[in-house]
Amino acid sequence: MSAPRLPSGAVLARLSALPNPGALVVDIERDGARISLLVTRRGQHVAAFRNKCPHAGYPLQRSDGRIIVQDGRYMICAAHCASFALEDGACAGGPCNGTGLERLAIVVRDGEILLA
Repeated sequence: MSAPRLPSGAVLARLSALPNPGALVVDIERDGARISLLVTRRGQHVAAFRNKCPHAGYPLQRSDGRIIVQDGRYMICAAHCASFALEDGACAGGPCNGTGLERLAIVVRDGEILLA
């Protein structure tokens, strides 16, 4: 069974709600399934990714829902400490072994971050 398609135009977050630098977990309901995404910001760079560590398939957030951001540059997977760049989701170290996060196309319009 294939993963549900992400809804184009869905609002992920308001830009003003996104820490700079930082990351938010956003859950979307689609076709009866919950899809977990990450929205990140570092300076002028805003990006979105599937919330799934390529190392073991776990979501990146801690049990309290927060994403660990190290040095204002990297998201740290709470399960096994793999690290990923906020701007592009590239593996920066740890057990991700060079495999980055799956990036999603977004647009920022009128202060909102939307799926493209």
